[in-house]
Amino acid sequence: MSGSAERSAIIMLSMSAVLSVVGVVLLWPDMSGSHSAPAARPPAATATPTPTSSEPPPTPKPRPKPATSTPSPSATHPKDGDPLAGDISDTVLQHSLEQSRQANVPPTLEKRLVDLGGKVLLADVTGKSRKEYPDYFKGQPATDIWLKCHIRAGVAERYENRSDAVLVHLVWAGTSPEGERDERRPATVLLVRDVNGKWAPRPLSEEEG
Repeated sequence: MSGSAERSAIIMLSMSAVLSVVGVVLLWPDMSGSHSAPAARPPAATATPTPTSSEPPPTPKPRPKPATSTPSPSATHPKDGDPLAGDISDTVLQHSLEQSRQANVPPTLEKRLVDLGGKVLLADVTGKSRKEYPDYFKGQPATDIWLKCHIRAGVAERYENRSDAVLVHLVWAGTSPEGERDERRPATVLLVRDVNGKWAPRPLSEEEG
């Protein structure tokens, strides 16, 4: 081999060695990166607290009270004009009767006489218990039979200022023989006291005659 050829071969070998070294240097970061620590993750986002209002909470409004039903005027007092007009209670009816008569009978006696007068009236309109007052009904049956009857109110006052006779004014309710309901029917019963002190019904016609 000639000297020029030898020089060329040496140069080629030198260049190959240099290129090998350069390649190792270039590959070194990738080789070392496989063993490096993983990159740190960014911190997780935290929820931002909602700012609270500095204003105080609204004051709750008080609930309105439920409306109470107002009783009908007729249930507490009579209407203007007719004191017995409209749908009125037994209490108001009783008060109206008391205002229309003379309070000249002792209360205890009046209560007893009103009770007796009511029984006589019911016997008359229903036909029941008539035998308890033979001198008054004289064995005659009722001509019209009323049903579901009851006394609603009653008062008593002296008859012609006599101490032995009273008029019992009553208001009663019942169903007529035709089936019609009447809640306010007036009636009057005359009661007379005999020599033994017993009170019994008497027809008004006899006393007036």
